[in-house]
Amino acid sequence: MARFDAVLFDNGDTLFHKPLAPPAIVSLVGELGATVDADAAREAWESVKRAKHSVDDTDLVFGRNRSADGHRRYYLRCYEPLDRLCPGLAEAFYREFKTSASSMIPYPDTRATLEAIHRSGLAVGIVSNTGWNIRVGYERAGLADLVDCFVLSYEHGMAKPEPELFALAARALHIEPSRTLMVGNNGRADSGAVELGCTCLILPPVSRGAVRGLDAVLRLAELEEVSDMAGSVGVPGR
Repeated sequence: MARFDAVLFDNGDTLFHKPLAPPAIVSLVGELGATVDADAAREAWESVKRAKHSVDDTDLVFGRNRSADGHRRYYLRCYEPLDRLCPGLAEAFYREFKTSASSMIPYPDTRATLEAIHRSGLAVGIVSNTGWNIRVGYERAGLADLVDCFVLSYEHGMAKPEPELFALAARALHIEPSRTLMVGNNGRADSGAVELGCTCLILPPVSRGAVRGLDAVLRLAELEEVSDMAGSVGVPGR
């Protein structure tokens, strides 16, 4: 008997990552009819990261993943430094970088992991704090058929770590939380599943585009394809 009946995954920085932001800024500025060098783009992106940590509007922060409008308002506030670099850049960056299927890049071991879980007969769900329809990114990557349900925070007016968001996924998959593994990268948000009774695996950070270490998921789930999956992405079996 398998250890679990289903595996739930976070999306960003767990199965998918974003491209580098400064080159995207350079490209988008060009599309807006202006030019900017790489150093200025990097400086602008550092300003954005600082802005994210200084947003002091409690309602804005609380609502960023609970509706599409809240998500857009929060991130456009954070992206205000981009408009100082080039008028209209904040909106373009939100559209083309933050909420675009083309900006969702699977980690090298994402496909092999989802395929191995799918072949095992375990259900797969995505539980994501987001403000837009990330399903299109899975469709673009050819991975949508390997996912049985998507539970996206903005569609339900709640956000991780609220246990009810994980409970929605369990109900959609018709499985018990105690027979569910949740996999993510954020110890605060993703471990909200523990309160529901799920087992939770928090993955450590890796460099953008590096092998994510998802073979740990198959190992924890006690599936038989660990060594095959690891080898397919160049990861030595352990």
